[in-house]
Amino acid sequence: MVEPFIYLNGLFWPLSKANVSVQDRGFSYGDGLFETLRAYSKKVYRLEEHLDRLMYSAKLLFIELPITRNEFRSAIYKTLEINGLSDSIIRLTVTRGEQEPGINIDYDAPPTVVIQTRAVVSPPTTAYSEGVAISIFRNCAPRVSGIFSQIKSCNFLSQIVIRERALKDGSFEGVMLDHNNYVTEGTTANIFVVKNNILKTPKLNEYILPGVTRQVILDIASIHGIDCKEQLILEKDLFEADEVFLANTGIEILPVCLVNRLPIGTGKPGPMTERLHQLFRKSF
Repeated sequence: MVEPFIYLNGLFWPLSKANVSVQDRGFSYGDGLFETLRAYSKKVYRLEEHLDRLMYSAKLLFIELPITRNEFRSAIYKTLEINGLSDSIIRLTVTRGEQEPGINIDYDAPPTVVIQTRAVVSPPTTAYSEGVAISIFRNCAPRVSGIFSQIKSCNFLSQIVIRERALKDGSFEGVMLDHNNYVTEGTTANIFVVKNNILKTPKLNEYILPGVTRQVILDIASIHGIDCKEQLILEKDLFEADEVFLANTGIEILPVCLVNRLPIGTGKPGPMTERLHQLFRKSF
């Protein structure tokens, strides 16, 4: 197996030599942010939207980015090129960098920038043809205190634990409810429901990441005359839905057939989910 190359602070290193300090605040405190992108046929899908969120998130976290937007764009494509990948998943990570212990910020210390890429490992085809199971977890939607959930923080512990609990329950994904038992999102995906031919997704708040794929789906629905609403969604709305699906950069649009082991709708992927996925695939 060919060893991948990693972009690290302006240079490319073999994975085995791409080292980050143990005093990097991303390691010490989860003090950083990341974006997950996807390339189709060597073109990064919705790159500008991901860079928009990166720039905005860095500003909220008081991280002064060490390279420009154009330099990020160039580094991403160079990482794809040097690794010889066409269809791939790209992970862009920015931490506050190596600093002395303590939570006070040293603005003189340069942030750390890492870009990694790997081949796409999609769910099995049966996941799309038959749907997947999800588990609901009440009163556990994470949020960063004082910061809305527009940030993909490197502190991902809540999502990791919920995902593991879901897997142990036999589910593909865990869907989190807030303290009022409203549906928020999955650990790595936004969620949509369909009822009476109306597409619904939880409206953005401090618990919900404004996913790039989520916005693409809303745009597609608007363009093609699909009635769509962003609103509060209750737990019972999942069980009463005609269709449910998950959405993110890696899985695209993935139908859900079981919620807490109970079938949704017909128990099979529904027509709107399939139509939206077809339209999504045409948007590349």
